[in-house]
Amino acid sequence: MTLYAYIDLTQTDYTPQVEYEILSKDVDTAPLLEIYRQYAIHKKFESVWPIYAEELVAPHNDIIAYRDNGEIVAWTMMYRMAKECVWNMQFAWNYANPKLKLGYKSLRTECAIYRDRGYTRMLIDENMKYKSELQGYNIMGPMT
Repeated sequence: MTLYAYIDLTQTDYTPQVEYEILSKDVDTAPLLEIYRQYAIHKKFESVWPIYAEELVAPHNDIIAYRDNGEIVAWTMMYRMAKECVWNMQFAWNYANPKLKLGYKSLRTECAIYRDRGYTRMLIDENMKYKSELQGYNIMGPMT
């Protein structure tokens, strides 16, 4: 059974743990798509959900970029679903410098960004052990 999870952002006190930038809608999407390709190869995904350039510039999505030595090396696509809820849709990282630990730091940074913007819930998809360590972590229950 697949369990889905979310972060109650009101229960977090994170501050941004890495420098970030929310990209403009006129960004060159080719480097971002290449990072996603490298990420899928590094993770050895048997199957990948396609990411399209149009998603990266859609008005309801924010792309949060993370840099190393000035170069974008990772990003997260955040879908602003409702005024109180944001969905952490996709993270991608080229893993050129694993010591950055961007997977962990990006999630905490994103909690801080969206909590400070007034969001109260961040959907994080499937339950995973490393995600369960986040402040405000909750499993979604069945429909009643």
